[in-house]
Order: sequence, then structure tokens, then C-alpha cells
Amino acid sequence: MSKRRSAGIKLLAEGSVMEIEEGKFIVRSGNRNYRVTWSRDKWVCECPDFEKRNKKCKHIYAVMYYLAIKDIKSAVSSLDDRKCLQCGKSDMVIKKGIRYNKSGPVQLYYCKRCKRKFSARTGFSGMKKRADAIVSALDLYFRGLSLRQVAQHLKASYNIQVSHKTVHNWIKRYVRLVNEFVKSVKIESSRWHADETVVKVKGEHIRIWSLLDSETRLVIAVHISKSRGVDEAKKLFENGLEKSSKPDEVVTDGLRSYETAVEQELSDVIRPIFTQRRDEQQDGEVFKELKRRVKSLESFKTSEGAKTFAEGYSIYYNFIKEHDSLDNQTPAQFAGIINNRNWLDLIQRALEAKE
Repeated sequence: MSKRRSAGIKLLAEGSVMEIEEGKFIVRSGNRNYRVTWSRDKWVCECPDFEKRNKKCKHIYAVMYYLAIKDIKSAVSSLDDRKCLQCGKSDMVIKKGIRYNKSGPVQLYYCKRCKRKFSARTGFSGMKKRADAIVSALDLYFRGLSLRQVAQHLKASYNIQVSHKTVHNWIKRYVRLVNEFVKSVKIESSRWHADETVVKVKGEHIRIWSLLDSETRLVIAVHISKSRGVDEAKKLFENGLEKSSKPDEVVTDGLRSYETAVEQELSDVIRPIFTQRRDEQQDGEVFKELKRRVKSLESFKTSEGAKTFAEGYSIYYNFIKEHDSLDNQTPAQFAGIINNRNWLDLIQRALEAKE
């Protein structure tokens, strides 16, 4: 993420964006206010940075994120736990007991019109009033805010007082839910790129391994380990084969573990490519951004926390983040897997898949 995008998110978290009217905003930055407007199909800001570069500045990014969060609020407001799955109405629906799942109690409803019982399926049972805050928290955390900054934003924008630990619990819960769904999405990939990065956990270094599709930039698989051995490289490829067809080519760095793992797990791959130098144009973006994002966080307290982050970031990167190199599409859109998705859509799709 660029410095301007990151600064824009922080301005939003601080409550610095004020909407004057449709297409017109004031963004407080430092001790000055800057006017951001939508003019002739583009965003314009009166700050020196925009006037010099004629490109998006941090104030414009702050407004864009503000509007994204506004869309989330609007979508969440239309959620209805009580809507009957048969007739699509809620006027003759009553509560009809509680069902206890492994994840906790679930409210049951009964439609007098259809004479059918059903359960709440929004994903926010018991937390409907906080649903937009929860979805916003997921979005902002994986865009670059820390847990504490997200908690501060919720206080400023939603008047919801929660600790950063509560925010983290929300993130773990919904990343786990969505990850189960996206793991079932199969893809075709002819060229894999593999790499790993190091994260600090309680003073120890663990490795986040990532597998990427060359054409779409889609993150196929992630794996967490403490070592760089053959077994770990094999596990990464095994995870990849659960989601993707066998590739024709595999590109890695010069790590010997990859060579052995390719021989054992992908013996019929036509062309394994081992290189000491990474092709940054083809596959460097996700790894560079993952490393940059990790460095901006405090050290992870547990390997489970690192795993949650890696899985959640992969979801964000694949299904939510638009990429300039993909004509402002997400990798999932570019691959033709899922179109026009956000965290709320993914949560609801995950719940539908569990039925």
C-alpha cells in the first residue's frame, strides 16, 4: 500500500472527513482543512500535493475510504434476520426458540404465512446493531490500520466503545468463517510462484509461505511454519493442490527445499523454474505488500494470530483489493471467480455455503 493510501486510511480513522453535500467533502489534515470534490468524472483536491502531481492525494483516498465505509453501512442496514427464506417477507415472522451450535446460540424464527421454521443467516446474530462496525473493522484492519486504530475509529464514527482485543476477536471469527468458504473455490492455474516472508512471534521467527497464480495474481495458498525445510515447502504445495489444478510451471527462489518439494509433490510439472532473483513485475506485489503490512504491526503474540492475519490478508488481497495492474479489478474478478465482492458479501456467501 502506498504512503498516500495509508495516510488516507489514518485520516478516516481519526474522523477527519466531513461530507458537505454529494460530491463535496472537507478533510482535516494537520491544522488545515482541504476541500475534495468530484468534478468532471474525477476527484480533485485543493492541497499542494494534488496540484503538483494531479494524482490522488491522501485527502482523496480518505474520501474514497469514507464512501466505501458508507456503502458498507447502507448494505448492513438492509440486513434482516427475520426475513423468511421462502417468501422473502418478515411481516408474519415470529421468534421460535434457540438452536445451540458449536459456534453458539442461534435465533430461530417461524413464518406464519409459509409455516416454515428457519434460522438467522446474516452472520451477525445477537450483534445486528454492531454489524456495520464489525464489517468496517475487518475492512480497515486489512487495509492497514492497527487493532487500536480500528477501535479508535469505531468510537469516533459509531460511538461504539470496544477494546482492541474485541476487534481482534471479531476479525478471528469472521476470517475463520470466510476462509472456510473461499478454500472451496477452485481455480485453474498453469504457473505458480512461491515465496516466504518472516514474522516475529514472541521473540521467535516464523515463516509465512505464499503461493501465487502468475496470470491473475491470485493467492492460491498460505502456510505457517518455524522452519524452511522440505516438509514445509511440501505442505505449501499440498495446500495449493487442494484449490488449484497442477501447474505446468513452478517459479521459486533458490531455496533447496522447493526443489525437493517440487520433485516429490509435482513430479509431472513440465517446467520447474528455480531462480535467485525474483521477477518483481510478475509476482512481487503480494509478497512486498505482505512484508510491508507485517512490519507496520506489532509482533504477533501467537502463531495462531499470524495464521489468522495471513488467511485474512489473502482474502482481502484476492476478493476485495482492486489492483491497478489488473485494470482496477480484484484477482478474483480478473480470474472470473467472484464478481463485485466485499466483506459483507463474503460473510453471507460463506453462511449460504454452510447450509
